[in-house]
Amino acid sequence: MITFMDSKEKLKEMEKCLDSQLWHACAGGMVQMPSVNAKVFYFPQGHAEHACGPVDFRNCPRIPAYVLCRVASVKFMADPETDEVFAKIRLIPVGTNEPDFEDDGIGSIHGNETQEKPASFAKTLTQSDANNGGGFSVPRYCAETIFPRLDYSADPPVQTILAKDVHGETWKFRHIYRGTPRRHLLTTGWSTFVNHKKGWKAQVEKKI
Repeated sequence: MITFMDSKEKLKEMEKCLDSQLWHACAGGMVQMPSVNAKVFYFPQGHAEHACGPVDFRNCPRIPAYVLCRVASVKFMADPETDEVFAKIRLIPVGTNEPDFEDDGIGSIHGNETQEKPASFAKTLTQSDANNGGGFSVPRYCAETIFPRLDYSADPPVQTILAKDVHGETWKFRHIYRGTPRRHLLTTGWSTFVNHKKGWKAQVEKKI
């Protein structure tokens, strides 16, 4: 009974959807997603080759090489262990008499092109960033254009930063400008964050 509840809770955690803008910021600028009602082709063979588990097509003895489908829903999600983003897309095969759902063409990628993109930055984590005894070295561009402005007249310039991760959990960090040469750092709070994010911490250590 306990195992069943644990599995159910984990499934519920996996089903949490992300804000689409945050998801795209994490996925990177090269990633494009079809909009709801867009028409796309589904490739069964490609699905079988890249699926995490075995794909059972026994109930469909005659499978075409590709199937024209309509996107019924798109869920933007993230792995609770590694924070890696992924999408769950529901497809419905298009029938010959199905009405057009305001889609201009096959495989259209609409997205929110008119929506203003949020400011973001990316940094490849270093060994010191992933070390739970250290801090995070903030790129100067991020500190000066994205973070709230520091009071450089203070000694030292310092402030508290509240940030949410992809799962919506809020983290508190101490942002300080110090050192020789001076640089922007996240200190207090960073170790707690690193210890919680064991999945990507292990990946950084493995790569290094």
